[in-house]
Amino acid sequence: MNPPTSLFPLRVAALRPMPEGVRGALVREISPCPGDLLRTTWYPADPRSCRDRLGPGALLLTWTPSPSGGMDVTARLGLDTVEVTLATWPGLHGDWTTTVHPTVYEVLGLHAALRVATDALRLANSRADT
Repeated sequence: MNPPTSLFPLRVAALRPMPEGVRGALVREISPCPGDLLRTTWYPADPRSCRDRLGPGALLLTWTPSPSGGMDVTARLGLDTVEVTLATWPGLHGDWTTTVHPTVYEVLGLHAALRVATDALRLANSRADT
């Protein structure tokens, strides 16, 4: 297993079950080209910690072997006050990273755009109040 802070291409890890002691792979870099770069770091599992919840804009991928011999994959997104399930892909076979890549890329872009719009609205409102 790679050290928790080192980036690794997800496609390398995606063919095997997740290692023990991790909650999933946190997406750190993603290319706009489907099937291209999707780099992650392991996200440690620590149920005793209140920091176990994903922070705003963090996207976590988890996968477990499925009865069909593939992998059941889930994507979760951290929002300001909650963590939500974005998508599930049951029974993916082989290099499943190309299947999840478009959804992950779009959601991260949408979240960034919404965050900018929210900050702009807050700034406009604060200036209007003065």
